Amino acid sequence: METEEKKTELGQGILHPSARPMKVYVGDDGIMYLCDTDIDPSLPLKDQACWTCDQVQFTRGG
Repeated sequence: METEEKKTELGQGILHPSARPMKVYVGDDGIMYLCDTDIDPSLPLKDQACWTCDQVQFTRGG
């Protein structure tokens, strides 16, 4: 069985498994946002109930 190696690009909508599906995006302002997967990344992230790192406690780095 072959495994496919995926290249991770931070801020390009990385999917993180959680209780609710979320992705990490980098806004035009350079700030990282944690968003629900069904947002429209072409619209302003802070207007779509996304959280910035100062609003969310992350329990592990990476």
